[in-house]
Amino acid sequence: MQTIRQAFILLRQNPLLSIISILGTAFAITMIMAVVITWQTKYSDIEPEVNRSRCLYVSKTHIQNKENSDWNNFSDCSPAFMKECVQPLKEVEACTSFTPVSVALLSMTDGTNRVKVDAMETDPGFWKVFQMQFIAGRGFDDSDWGGETSSIVISASVARKLFGTTDVIGKSVLLNRDDARICGVVKDVSVTAKDAYAQVWSLYPREQQTATSIWSYSRGFTVVAMASTSEDLPLLKQGIEKRVKDINTGFPEFLLDIMEQPDGVVEHVNHVWANVGPDLRMLYLQYFIALLIILLVPSLNLCGLSNSRMQQRMSELGVRKAFGATKGILIRQILNENLVLTLLGGFVGLILSYTAVYFMRSWLFTNSDNIGTSGDFSLSMSVLFSPEVFCLAFLFCLIINLLSAGVPAWVAARRTIVDSLNDK
Repeated sequence: MQTIRQAFILLRQNPLLSIISILGTAFAITMIMAVVITWQTKYSDIEPEVNRSRCLYVSKTHIQNKENSDWNNFSDCSPAFMKECVQPLKEVEACTSFTPVSVALLSMTDGTNRVKVDAMETDPGFWKVFQMQFIAGRGFDDSDWGGETSSIVISASVARKLFGTTDVIGKSVLLNRDDARICGVVKDVSVTAKDAYAQVWSLYPREQQTATSIWSYSRGFTVVAMASTSEDLPLLKQGIEKRVKDINTGFPEFLLDIMEQPDGVVEHVNHVWANVGPDLRMLYLQYFIALLIILLVPSLNLCGLSNSRMQQRMSELGVRKAFGATKGILIRQILNENLVLTLLGGFVGLILSYTAVYFMRSWLFTNSDNIGTSGDFSLSMSVLFSPEVFCLAFLFCLIINLLSAGVPAWVAARRTIVDSLNDK
C-alpha cells in the first residue's frame, strides 16, 4: 500500500507525462474495442440476429441462356428457391425469405394519421430464424396465409406513433392502401441488424413459393437457411448446390447459377454486386492492418514515454541508491507507478470506448442497405461493452506498459550511483 501511495506522489510530480501516458493507454483501449465491437456487430451472433453463426445466405441469382452466353440476367433470389432448394434439406432447422426494406405508408383505416415506415415482406419462418422481442401478440404463421386481411407485425415505436400505445393487437390499418391486421408488436430493431431490421413486417403471397418457370427463382428476395448446428453448414451448402443442379436439368434453355453461394455471414454482409462476390482476403487484410496500426502506434508511444520518464529520473534513482535502495526496490517502484498509470488509463479507456462507439455508431454502421432508413442505430449495452474484449485490450496495454517501463528500469537500476547522479 505504501508503494502505491508513493507511486501517486511521484506521478503528481510530473503531471504532463502522467496524463499523456494515461491518455495513450485509454486511446489504445478505445481503438481496439471500437474495431472489435464493429466486427462483432456486423458478423457475430447478436440480438435479433442470434443465429448468424449457423446460417447460410443466398441473395443473388444469375440466369443465363445456354445457347447464347451473352444473354445474362442478374437478380435477387426468391421464395420459390427457398421452397425448392432449402426447405427439403434435413440439415435445415428453419428458413425464411424476405425482401429488402422499402418505404411504405401505414395509416388508420380512414387514411388519417399516416406514418412513413420501413417495411419488408417475409414469411412465418422469419420469426424462427430471427429472435425478436415481442411486446404483444405473435409473429404471423401459416394460418395467416389466405385470409381476407393480411397480417402484419409492427415495431413498438410505430405502434405509439399511430395509436399512442402498444396495445394494438387485432387493430386494422392500411399498409399502402391495402387492408392489414396487426397480429404482433416487437421491440424496435436496430438498423445495424442487416437482415432483421424493419418497422413493419408483412406476409408475401404464398403463390410466390410456387415455381412455374425459371424466372420464379429470381424475385427480389434474400433467402436464409438456418442449420441445426454450425457443423451442418458444409452439408447444407452441398445440399443446396445439388438442388440447384436438379433444377437446371428441368430447364434445357436456361442455366440457374447462384455464383458460389450460399454465403456465410461475412460474405453475405459484403456481397454487394450480383455478379461479383466479396473479396474476403482484402477484407481480412484491411482489418489486420487496422489492428496492427492500432496496436503498434500506442506501443511505440508508451515505450517512448517510459524511456523519457526514466531519463528524467536518473538522478533521483542515484540518490535513492545512495540511501540504500536495492535494484529490486527501484524496479518494483517503477513498475508500480506504471501499473497505477495503466489502471487509470483502463478506466478512462472504458468510458471513452463506450462513448466513442455510441456517438460514432451511425458512421460505423451506415451502408448501402440502410442509408436513408427511418430507424435508429441503437446498440445494446451488451454490444457496446464486451467484458472479454475490454479485458484483452487492457491486458495488452498492461503488458506493453510493464515491458516499456521494466526494461529501462532494469537498465537504470544496474547503473552505478556515480553514473546515475552525473546523468544529465
